Amino acid sequence: MLRTRSTPDLISRENGDPVQPSTVRWAGEAVTVFVATSVAALAIMLPISFTSLAAALHVDLLVLNVPRAMTGAAFVAVITAAVTVAIGSVRTARWTALLALVGILVNHLAFIPDSTDGHLDSLSLPTLNFIDALLAGVVVGALAVAVWNEPLLRTVYLFGVLGGTILGDLTQSPTDPNSDGFSGALGGTLPLWFIAASVLALAYFALTTAAPPRSTTETAIPLAPVFAAVVAFTTTIVTALAVTSNKTSAFYLVIASFVAIAAAVAAAMILPGRDGILVVLMSSFSVAGSLVITLPRSGWVDLATLAATAAGLLIGIRTPRPLVAASSVLALACFVLAADVFSPPATLTAALGCLALGGVAGYCLGTAVPVSPTAGTVGLAILFVPSIGVALSDIDFGHLAYSSSWYRTTDVDRGVGPGAVAVVVALGCTIAVLALLRHRTAPPEIVTP
Repeated sequence: MLRTRSTPDLISRENGDPVQPSTVRWAGEAVTVFVATSVAALAIMLPISFTSLAAALHVDLLVLNVPRAMTGAAFVAVITAAVTVAIGSVRTARWTALLALVGILVNHLAFIPDSTDGHLDSLSLPTLNFIDALLAGVVVGALAVAVWNEPLLRTVYLFGVLGGTILGDLTQSPTDPNSDGFSGALGGTLPLWFIAASVLALAYFALTTAAPPRSTTETAIPLAPVFAAVVAFTTTIVTALAVTSNKTSAFYLVIASFVAIAAAVAAAMILPGRDGILVVLMSSFSVAGSLVITLPRSGWVDLATLAATAAGLLIGIRTPRPLVAASSVLALACFVLAADVFSPPATLTAALGCLALGGVAGYCLGTAVPVSPTAGTVGLAILFVPSIGVALSDIDFGHLAYSSSWYRTTDVDRGVGPGAVAVVVALGCTIAVLALLRHRTAPPEIVTP
């Protein structure tokens, strides 16, 4: 999406003119943005470690606290973006992201078992995981501000965050001997070399990028996105926690569906113009996407899903149709319901589901990229907050936690309830998108060479 207007929520390069870097430098910068955002998204989506502490008592607390850490990361991402926008410096945004990445690396280095039996004697695993997630939220928020006025880098950033989020969602339990694709490589945690590479690359570009002057004298923190985040994130996690212990109650499911729709609409109305459309789309997608069957699948499906995500993102940017995006989420929800009712072949269901997951998510993001980076961060970060879809993934699991219920398989008979909830939420959000398109004017576009 082209930059459309000057607002206090945007920052620009020196004298307002874009800097034209060399092709090699731009390519290196693009790869750096992609790796850094991928590290941040995966750090939020994956526990800090499972493999080396399979027998540790800390794991039980870690499992229960991962959803809370993810929600905290979502809040931190939005707050970081809002504060960095008020500062108004691309260089500050880059250095903020770099320092947070260094913190993630140190946090992972500090995670060393104190004894050979794999138990931690002096470190708290849940605390380290919270630190990991919160620092990753800082990276997501700061980098959004750093790249938002650069269309190509912004696209790379969006793909990095969304791709990392989907990949983290698909990654299977590290203790599963059948783990294939990226799951086997990640092993339930981020490789140290991957984090270190992102730190070194971002350090180079932070050190070699000229410091532009402030493009505006406005220093107020944009509060609308922060308020929207509070409404959307808090309602989402509280609703998911309530549904977790009442999964078989039709009354709770009906109320939860309407609360999810109302929260998305309220958050969208708080944001200016049509910036809230992304929040509505991603709120709807987070429910349907959390119920898509993803197992069993072949290793090639992970890579194909990322390709589908990239294709959907590019198509959405080039031909933005928010109503089509909302309808695609509704179709995804119908697919979930049909799979639960008719039980088609498991491998086929998982493969088609994963590809649809990537394509729909990419198109929803590309078609509704907001004008401001803070609003964009709200729309992206809603994917980090466990929704009622996560709570309904396994009807027999009584906790909202990082668990086997997050790895959706046809072995679990969920009934028609979860799919029906996804359809209702998607339908309500489609109506909300239509209303926003009719009653919120589109920002004027400026065609650039």
